[in-house]
Amino acid sequence: MKYLRLLLIGLALLAPLSAARAETARELTPARITATANKGAVSHLTDGAYKTVWYAKKGYVQVDLPEGQPAYGVYLCHFKQAVRHVIQIPDSRGGYEDYAAHDEEYLHQFTPLPGVTSFRVAIDQYDGKHMLELAELRVIGDGALPDWVQVWETVDKADMLLLSAHPDDELLWFGGALPYYAGGRGKKVQLVYLAHGDARRKNELLDGLWTCGIRYYPVIGENKDFMSYNRSTVYDAWGGTRRVYPWYVGILRRVRPEVVLTQDFNGEYGHAAHQITAYMTVNCLEYAADPTYDAASAERYGAWQVKKMYVHLYEENQLVMDWHEPLERFGGKTSLEVAKEALWCHVSQRALTYTMEEKGPYDCRKFGLYFSAVGPDVLKNDFFENIPEN
Repeated sequence: MKYLRLLLIGLALLAPLSAARAETARELTPARITATANKGAVSHLTDGAYKTVWYAKKGYVQVDLPEGQPAYGVYLCHFKQAVRHVIQIPDSRGGYEDYAAHDEEYLHQFTPLPGVTSFRVAIDQYDGKHMLELAELRVIGDGALPDWVQVWETVDKADMLLLSAHPDDELLWFGGALPYYAGGRGKKVQLVYLAHGDARRKNELLDGLWTCGIRYYPVIGENKDFMSYNRSTVYDAWGGTRRVYPWYVGILRRVRPEVVLTQDFNGEYGHAAHQITAYMTVNCLEYAADPTYDAASAERYGAWQVKKMYVHLYEENQLVMDWHEPLERFGGKTSLEVAKEALWCHVSQRALTYTMEEKGPYDCRKFGLYFSAVGPDVLKNDFFENIPEN
């Protein structure tokens, strides 16, 4: 059977949202989950913890539901890179047939189903390197998708790009920026991370971004995460500027943001990776506009001139954002309240002492306009001042 991944998912996402199925779908409890490999770990699929995993090189997981409780969707949270796999449903001969295939790298994936009481998640082909590793499997019933089900997109052209050293930096140091611009104002916001730590932090960062209203899948770098106060040490561990600069320039040219936000030149509390995030942005914005730099990405995407760049805590041309405006998109919650909820998604980081501060040395409201191709800020209350609305 021909794979229907794109067409099938696109059509099925629209159909369940019709007036006939306007009520929010329930999460269903499987009657039974079985597997052909690593059978003792199937309970990890429904324990609500990203650090526990079912994995296998071949075979499948089968989900059976009680009669009268058909599944209209399956939501998978992968622990690591999502390898090629297929969703299978019962066929007319008493077996199973391929229904939808996935080979994209989204760690969180939703697949609509046609109302079945049994289905399988099967490994299509082992590539000799990556296993299928599932942290969570959640079954969705009939109705409109619950808000917590993540259906990610790839941005065509971004309004804003935020470069973050690590997961949770995008919240700690930027406060309500993501809920305000992505959720409140509907801006296309692209997140880029230089490093991510262990695998579960990727899942946590997706939950945090989704909470903020981000719908475009982040770029998550594979650089090693470690604490250092020396930029040279971190650069050396990451392969040097000859590796990381072209990587970032390629992203800037591909997503073409109007505004870029980045971290403090002093690394907030001195973290070298945070410092690199800021200095790297300064250099790469210049390189992205230069068609002679990195010929491969220049030929593929063209050169790109970012309009504005803001740096956390930068003292020149400074503005202090108000993250306390109620947002209709979030039921009247303020952008800061939503950001704090998103920060709570970073379960593995809760023991750390850093908090989202207003006032104080790491004030999440303070930013400086480091570069502008569209003139100076006058009102000083909007990263998009002087940039026309699309």
